[in-house]
Amino acid sequence: MSAPPRGRKRKRSIHDTPADLIRMQLARRQLSELQIMEHVDALQSILESTKKPKLSCSSVTRSQLTEMGLKRKVFSLNDVALDARIAASSIDSKHIDALCMQLTRIHRSKSRRNEAGARMILDAVLLTIADISFEAKEKLPVAILPQMEIASGDGVLVKNTINQSEVWLTGNVDYGVCTYKHEAHRARIFESPLDNLMLYTGNRIMVAGPSTTLMVVEAKPDKEMFIDSLPEATSLAIALSEVTGDNTVRYCLSDGTKWVFLAYTRDAEGNRISYEGPLLTIMQPPVGEHFKKDVRCVVELLYHWLRADSDIENDPLFTV
Repeated sequence: MSAPPRGRKRKRSIHDTPADLIRMQLARRQLSELQIMEHVDALQSILESTKKPKLSCSSVTRSQLTEMGLKRKVFSLNDVALDARIAASSIDSKHIDALCMQLTRIHRSKSRRNEAGARMILDAVLLTIADISFEAKEKLPVAILPQMEIASGDGVLVKNTINQSEVWLTGNVDYGVCTYKHEAHRARIFESPLDNLMLYTGNRIMVAGPSTTLMVVEAKPDKEMFIDSLPEATSLAIALSEVTGDNTVRYCLSDGTKWVFLAYTRDAEGNRISYEGPLLTIMQPPVGEHFKKDVRCVVELLYHWLRADSDIENDPLFTV
């Protein structure tokens, strides 16, 4: 007996294959995420091209200053000229004696190994400078502006005209010091933001001139590497110059014992130069002739720095 004919086996179509729904959902999700990431990458690229490179002055390094187009020069103190200035000085010795006594009290009662100790010394020194200025022939009052905000928000644009690199600087200076002519402007000077301050000072700010100036003073506790703080002080001077439009900024760095006098200049082509002076030291009390001589030297230079209006390379007290 013959076997019954075998039926022809029908091939399954794709429609007959059981669907793996979980795998399909996973594949769909992966595709969706890939498309989203492509859009995110494109958006990130757009944002990166428009984002402002922001930098806090407290974190600026020497290499970043170089990237801003800054060149460094060193100047030395003309000891003969300084001695002649002190010998012919109009500063009453009572101010020096009172400051020496106050510094002795601070050294005896307060550690300088924190910023508060350094600030107490700088407060005493700057208040003495204010008294001297107000009693001088011109009787110029002095405004001391602690924690003066130079740049907030987006910061101050600093552009290197050579390589076209840009950076936005932000930060506060420990002290801004300025003289001004009219006592009626005192309230406005203390209340004005930096970009309006120049309306009332009439000259530049000492990070302090003949009629009005602003000087920047940076206070550093002596436990820090003192010289390592120079880039921060210089970047603040650069930012101040950009805000005020002043091409010369005189400033100093101090921990109350060590003092460095500096100047920053910018020419019409945008070339930037920082001038760094020698390290001066006030001897530790008790009060003696060496201590008193050191204090008078720093006071004379600070008062000169506050009022100097000549280019640093033509300054009679220094040699570049």
